[in-house]
Amino acid sequence: MAFFDKINDFAKTATEKTNNAIEITKLSAKAESEQRSINAIVQKIGEYYVAKIDAGEILEEEVMLMFEGIAAGRKNIAEMRAEIENLKTPKTAETAFAEEPASDKKFCPACGKELSAEAKFCLNCGAQQP
Repeated sequence: MAFFDKINDFAKTATEKTNNAIEITKLSAKAESEQRSINAIVQKIGEYYVAKIDAGEILEEEVMLMFEGIAAGRKNIAEMRAEIENLKTPKTAETAFAEEPASDKKFCPACGKELSAEAKFCLNCGAQQP
């Protein structure tokens, strides 16, 4: 009988471990889902404040310093997009060394979208243009 008791105990332990593993997996999935929800809310909060700053509001100094990083990144993106457009334009031997005419194109420093030279506001993000 001791042999069957050991087998029975082993089966109970294996069942318990399996049930615990299933429960751990369920709880982990729920926790990850909650974390994704929190991350989405945090992103919306950030977008809310970025929109306020883009609209010209002045916020706390710490927030404004963080926004400077965003503004620098946006400027870099605009420059990279301009370079991409430049690289897309095929150059011939004649035009490769010719002086490029002044471009009437300008790009939004906030989002990098191309704007007309006379644009006062970006049609994409609404940022006021310098």
